[in-house]
Amino acid sequence: MSQSTDSRQLSLFDNRLQLELERLAPFGHRNRPLDGILPTGSVTMDAAMGVGGLPRGRMIELYGPPAVGKTTLGLQAIAAAQRQGETAALIDAEHAYDPSYAEQVGVDTESLLVAAADDGQQAFRIMEKLAASKAVDIILVDSLAAMLTPEEREAAIGEANPFSQCEMIASGLRRLARVLASSPACVLFLNQIRAYKGYGYTETSAGGWSLKLHAAVRADVRERQELRGGKRLAVRVVKNQLAATAQHEFDFAAGVGAVPEAELIDMGMDTGVVSVTPRGLVFEGEVLGRNRESAIARIAGHFTLMAELRAAVRAALGLPQPKTVGRAGLERVQRRATGS
Repeated sequence: MSQSTDSRQLSLFDNRLQLELERLAPFGHRNRPLDGILPTGSVTMDAAMGVGGLPRGRMIELYGPPAVGKTTLGLQAIAAAQRQGETAALIDAEHAYDPSYAEQVGVDTESLLVAAADDGQQAFRIMEKLAASKAVDIILVDSLAAMLTPEEREAAIGEANPFSQCEMIASGLRRLARVLASSPACVLFLNQIRAYKGYGYTETSAGGWSLKLHAAVRADVRERQELRGGKRLAVRVVKNQLAATAQHEFDFAAGVGAVPEAELIDMGMDTGVVSVTPRGLVFEGEVLGRNRESAIARIAGHFTLMAELRAAVRAALGLPQPKTVGRAGLERVQRRATGS
């Protein structure tokens, strides 16, 4: 009798949660096309994904050492999606969400859905409900390694089963994969690395092998060198079910993420959009600067030039154009691509 009462109460709770999610969803956002991509906020990260951004209906894993910049890159992706009118959610498993820092990165914290999950079981239930509602486009999980099992929360320190987290994550990912198959949401998992000895590996990402199986794209982020006011990061895609794996480097700054001016100059020189001549770096006959640093400073204060350079770089890389380019900008990009 008690089991039927508990199941009835759980069903009523699920129904109320579903109704609340539908109430929060903007009108017309509940039935969306399942194909398409979401921006990462960085041209370099879009190129590394191979399809121009984060694919809908898939899981993405971004892992690396502590304090390398994973949370900032995740917030940068949320800010880029919000600028296109998309709805974003953050599952704060680490209980370290800082609204002021998120606003510094560019996140609209007023419209961001934030859930501080008590344990991993609750976190996966929230992810399932958000994905099933079809009202959320990007779900950032920070981080998978911090997810606590209900048994570990109740047990004494050091007495929990060390493999219970892997079992919980494996079960949660299997359930989440079924929901994402019919959802327009993309789940971006942030993860950490652990020392590992076996099968020829010296390290692995936390949580076992389940996310390695379910993730459509897995990207490893590492620091290359320290820079004045930031650092140089390298992103290496080790698994990609949608495109070929790739590796890129970009400048990173705290509170910004991938520095847009620096990555546009770097990607422009790599693709030939920006020519290196005796006069300096040239874009469409206009000299941007004598060297890389002066060119970065030049486009930093010129938003129109920066938008045209971004559109040209994305066209050269074969990436889709963002919604903010505009009709005139798209026509110029098409003329450049066709040589007319």
